[in-house]
Amino acid sequence: MTTIQPPTVNEDNKADYIFGKTLGAGTFGIVRQARKLSTDEDVAVKILLKKALEGNDVQLQMLYAELDILRKLDHPHIVKFKDWFESPEKFFIVTQLATGGELFDRILKKGKFTEEDAVSILVQIIDAVRYIHSRNIIHRDLKPENLLYVNKEDDSPLVIADFGIAKELTSGDELVFKAAGSLGYVAPEVLTSDGHGKPCDIWSIGVITYTLLCGYSPFAAESVEGFLDECTLNPQPVTFHKPYWDNISQRAKNFILRALDLDPVTRPTAEELLEDPWIVCTELETKNLLPGVRKGFDARKKLRDAIELVKLNNRVKKLKHMYCTEDESDIEECSLNSSLASLSNSFKTMTMNSDTSVESSGSASSDGLTEQQRKLKSAVTRDAFAQLVKVARQNKDRILKYDQSTENVQTEVETPSNDKREN
Repeated sequence: MTTIQPPTVNEDNKADYIFGKTLGAGTFGIVRQARKLSTDEDVAVKILLKKALEGNDVQLQMLYAELDILRKLDHPHIVKFKDWFESPEKFFIVTQLATGGELFDRILKKGKFTEEDAVSILVQIIDAVRYIHSRNIIHRDLKPENLLYVNKEDDSPLVIADFGIAKELTSGDELVFKAAGSLGYVAPEVLTSDGHGKPCDIWSIGVITYTLLCGYSPFAAESVEGFLDECTLNPQPVTFHKPYWDNISQRAKNFILRALDLDPVTRPTAEELLEDPWIVCTELETKNLLPGVRKGFDARKKLRDAIELVKLNNRVKKLKHMYCTEDESDIEECSLNSSLASLSNSFKTMTMNSDTSVESSGSASSDGLTEQQRKLKSAVTRDAFAQLVKVARQNKDRILKYDQSTENVQTEVETPSNDKREN
C-alpha cells in the first residue's frame, strides 16, 4: 500500500484555525467546520484520534494512502485537499468545505428535473472519474452520499468526496483483489475473486444514473449472493419498470445498460461515456421527471436518516458504557435515551455489521469487558463522547419524530414494490 511520512508535530498549524460546529462523527474521530485565519476561508477538518489508530496498521496506512491520493488531485469536481498536520493526540485533515448539500437532497428542492439536468450532473461526475482514472486512481465508493454541491447557488459545481477506500494502481490495467465499496453501488466483479480495476467506477455511475432518473435503486438485494443473482439471472442486469420509465428516453436507458455491462472488459471507459449519444445529444427530453422520482427520493432519504440516527445512538451508547459513571450517564438524556432505544429496536436489522452492539461480541474478561470493548475504550476519548452527545441532543426532535413514524418509513421505502411493478 502507498504510504507517506507523517508530518512533524506542529501546534502552530492548529492555531491558524477557529473550529466551529461538528458536521459528523465516526469510529476514529469527528469532522468539524473551521475558519482558516490566514486565508479567511471556511474549510472542513477531519479530526482523527491517534489512540483510535494505535496498533491498527491497516487503518493507519489507509489514512496515509488517502492523503497521498488527495494531495495529487486537482480537479473542479473533486473535493480539494487543503492541509494536514498533527498534535500529540490527533491528526487534522483539512479539505474543501462543501455546503450545498448532497446530490439527491438538492434535486428534491427543485421545481423541475429533466433528462437535460441529469446529463449536466453526469458530465461533471464522469469527467472527474476520467481525471482520476487518467492518474491510475480508482474511487471504489461512488454513490449519491459522496456527491456534494460546493455551495447553495443554482450553478454550484458538484464534487466527489470521500476517497477513504480509493486505490492508486501501479498501472492502468492493474487489478485489486480485496473487496471494498457499498452494496447496491459496487460492481459485481468487486465481490468475486476475479479482481477489479477502473471499470468498477463505471458500474457505479450506471447505478447512480438509474436512481437519478426514477428515484429508486435498481437492486433490492441485501446480501452479496442476492445481488449477484439479481444482476445475472436475467438478460439485462436491471429492469426498466412500467410506468416509472415510460417518460424516459431510450437513449438514457441505453446509456445505463452500457455502464452496467456485466463484463468489465467490454464496459466503456469514462472517456467513452462522455461521447455516449445520450450525453452529447443536443435535443434532450425536457419532460419534468420530478413528480415521478420525488416519492422514491423522499422514501430513500427518510430511511437513510433513520439509519444514521440508529448509528449515532449505537455510538453514544458504546461511549457511555465505556466512559461514564452511573451519575454521568443520566445527563439530561432520560427521555432521549428511551426514544433512541425504541428506535434502535425498530431498525435493528438495518444497522448492519459495522454498528452491531459490542455487548454481544466476544467473551468477557476479568475486568468485565470483551476484547472488542477494550479496543473501543482505548480508541475513543471523553472529548469525542462529548461531541457525540451534543449531536444527539441536536437531533432529539428528529429522533422522536422517527420513533413515532417508523412504520410509515418502512412502508414508503418499499415503493415501488415488486408486486406493483410491471416489467
